[in-house]
Amino acid sequence: MSAGLYDAFRVNGGPTLYDAMKTPWEADLVTSGLIFCFGILAFSFFIILPGIRGKQRIFSLIQITASLFIGGVILVANFSDRWEVAETTTLTKYKAGTGHEIKAHIGVNIGLRGINITLKGDPEQQLNETINYNEHFSWEWPQGRMGFGPFAGRFNREYRAAQFRGLPLPILWIAEYFTFDGEGIRWGRHYRQAGWFAHITLWFAFPLWLLSNALFFVLLRYGAWLLMLTGGSMVTSCIIWASIRNFNDLVIPFTAENQLQFAFGGAYWINLITGVVCIILGIIIWILDMRAPAAIASFFNVDVLQDSGEIEADDDQQAVDAEVTEVLGEDALRAKTSMTDRPPAQIPGKNGRSSGATREDRDVNDDDDDDIYEPPTFMAPPEPMEKPKRSGTNRFQKNRRRPPPPPPPPTEDDIYENDDRYRNQSDVRLEMT
Repeated sequence: MSAGLYDAFRVNGGPTLYDAMKTPWEADLVTSGLIFCFGILAFSFFIILPGIRGKQRIFSLIQITASLFIGGVILVANFSDRWEVAETTTLTKYKAGTGHEIKAHIGVNIGLRGINITLKGDPEQQLNETINYNEHFSWEWPQGRMGFGPFAGRFNREYRAAQFRGLPLPILWIAEYFTFDGEGIRWGRHYRQAGWFAHITLWFAFPLWLLSNALFFVLLRYGAWLLMLTGGSMVTSCIIWASIRNFNDLVIPFTAENQLQFAFGGAYWINLITGVVCIILGIIIWILDMRAPAAIASFFNVDVLQDSGEIEADDDQQAVDAEVTEVLGEDALRAKTSMTDRPPAQIPGKNGRSSGATREDRDVNDDDDDDIYEPPTFMAPPEPMEKPKRSGTNRFQKNRRRPPPPPPPPTEDDIYENDDRYRNQSDVRLEMT
């Protein structure tokens, strides 16, 4: 029989057989996928750095690296199984009913969503089989009823399934500690509650990190504040985990010398340190934005004058208030503020109703009346000015100049005393018209 094109690795014409690809227990698919995702983003940004000129290339490198590192820590710590770790190497029973002992390395990783237990023989080949187990037990998220029935919590149901599968005794011995839920022995309940609240605060930190990245291109002070809130959320998750996770220290003994004693893992420490660094960076950026806005704006490549209008208005108002305080005292400044904040008084019209005119408008109208009845003063005619072009809006606008009010009617007493004055004023109006 001649070898064909697709006959490689086949025996007697059967289908191709491949050896089993055992995934190491340290490699978590979710964590690896998140790290790979942020690595791709970083690589995508790094390849465009040569197109940036001058010092801005270094500034952009620092910003991209720091921002993606913070976002990666938030997501990786949220899904990591290394918030608490413990390991030991000991002699232990292997399986129920056999009576055989093995020497194995036992490791336990506790995360926000469950625990991961590893049993690896030392050496791996013992009792004519390969001893290399990795089991994950999850407690997401309801506590469930007592026991191991269909309405129990997820952890208890997975523990009972592991018993039916006949897993080695060390794995079942460790998982059993997290199924107790009575008196002061409630490690599973406390760890589940700590993981629940800690993962909520980490999910809250993620949108804050996104908003801080966006605001660093708009207003630096707001970006600094949100960066501080991001770090505060990350630190809060660590505080919640350390305070709620366990009231009694969990120690799992195998022999008098070999015990599993739990300590904070890498995910806890990197999340805590990154949160503290975020708070410090936010404070530094905020102070530099107030004290050295030009330098920090050059670092972030933003316009330092984008909020200058508000700044100048505040500075002018502060200068005016300082002058008023210096000349007239603080009482005058308070009186000025109260008069400025007070709404304009309305002038009552007929039947006691408001006419809609303020006292300032009435004073202006009174001045206009005085100008009408005063003798005219002849001035040189102004130079002719070019008539401005009327736009479409001005062409259809109504004229806002109000006509002058009519003169008051004379009374009987004033007819004889002011007859000459009224006659002169009427002559003047006739000459003006």
